[in-house]
Amino acid sequence: MDLSLAVLERAMFHSDNVYEIPNMRIVGRVCFTNYPSNTAFRGFGGPQGMIIAENWIQRIAVELKKSPEEIKEINFQGEGSVLHYGQQLLHCTLSQVWNELKISCDFLNARKEVNQFNVNNRWRKRGIAIVPTKFGISFTAKFMNQAGALVHVYTDGTVLVTHGGVEMGQGLHTKVAQIAASAFNIPLSSVFISETSTDKVPNSSPTAASASSDIYGSAVLDACEQIKARMAPIASEHNFDSFAKLANACYMARIDLSAHGFYITPELDFDWKTGKGNPFKYYTYGAAFAEVEIDTLTGDFHTRAANVILDLGYSLNPAIDVGQ
Repeated sequence: MDLSLAVLERAMFHSDNVYEIPNMRIVGRVCFTNYPSNTAFRGFGGPQGMIIAENWIQRIAVELKKSPEEIKEINFQGEGSVLHYGQQLLHCTLSQVWNELKISCDFLNARKEVNQFNVNNRWRKRGIAIVPTKFGISFTAKFMNQAGALVHVYTDGTVLVTHGGVEMGQGLHTKVAQIAASAFNIPLSSVFISETSTDKVPNSSPTAASASSDIYGSAVLDACEQIKARMAPIASEHNFDSFAKLANACYMARIDLSAHGFYITPELDFDWKTGKGNPFKYYTYGAAFAEVEIDTLTGDFHTRAANVILDLGYSLNPAIDVGQ
């Protein structure tokens, strides 16, 4: 067993990329070959599917002697577009992302300069391109869209959080700690993260699919809300000047200051028999611009410029997201 089937599924979902294609049928096949089996890392079929649509655009542009960007803009999906598997696009920010990128990279001038450079240089050539993307956020296997967390509040006002996500440098622990600190209205320094372990949070899904901040953050918030609801009667009786004093008063009143939080991604429903449904909670949109120069004699190349615009919604931590 490898991940070929799951990668194929996501490639099928993303093979329209961001384009309105009224008549489209996608058939996927997984084949046994004599190569070693493969796993996947990031993208997970998304880019492979998007290349299909980008190739269509490129061929149309050559045939019509127009720029690929012009063909792309004419065929963009928008708010309310229905995809080839029946899901409707809501909160579609593709056009805003695309227009912001074109302004930031001064696309029209960049194209003129590239054309001028290519006329004046025989052996060195430059090219530019803009590629838009949309990426569905959720595991395509419905049962994997669940998350658990364990939250303890201590009498000194500190909070210990354990969740099912794995911290691997992407800043997940920081975002989850921020959510707990915000829920209890306490400093981030009062929140501690216990390393991920199945004796605290069992049956966790892989930390993947760009969904971990959503699902584990929501599970932690659920646990925090449970504890806050238990604390509310005590909080309403007295005017505590610190969270530590409230926590201690609740302890003295024998109130449970520990909670298990749980979250399932709502509104997911896809039927593989009919090929229709809503496999994703939402989509995130982006676009990238690049200018590349190549030496046609040696094949040497380098990237002269790269601009990326992403719609990350309301970022939990902009510093982490820029780093990512």
